[in-house]
Amino acid sequence: MDFKFIPITIEYVKEIDSWNYEGFIEEVWMTPYFESFNNTEKLRGPGGCEGFVALLDNKAVGLFEFRMENSIMEIGLALRPDLVGKGLGVEFVNQGIEFGLKHYDTEFDYIRLEVHFQNKAAIRVYEKVGFVKVEQKATEIEMRKTL
Repeated sequence: MDFKFIPITIEYVKEIDSWNYEGFIEEVWMTPYFESFNNTEKLRGPGGCEGFVALLDNKAVGLFEFRMENSIMEIGLALRPDLVGKGLGVEFVNQGIEFGLKHYDTEFDYIRLEVHFQNKAAIRVYEKVGFVKVEQKATEIEMRKTL
């Protein structure tokens, strides 16, 4: 299964904003995209990140966000709620990272992400692709993958 990653559009921002999850995570935080679009007509996500939509069969199935800081690539990601728990996580994360490394064509020391400490399924996926827990702050766990 190959995901296709394309730059996010305001239409995809609206679609992803409508995704609803059950449990401790209720939705993907899309407010920064709306605010940046309203202020500058450019789409920037949390922390000024760049967003990309993951497509399967030309349908939005995921979001992958990238922010660079020195030699660190920070990522944020979400899989469409109806696809969570279907065994797509490892491939989605691996392909998203591969896309980011090719797209930015920069040498990075490691990739960083934060995940809610109760999101056990996501933590297992991240560990399977080589991330390790670095630190827990309140409800978030920082994880890193050395390149």
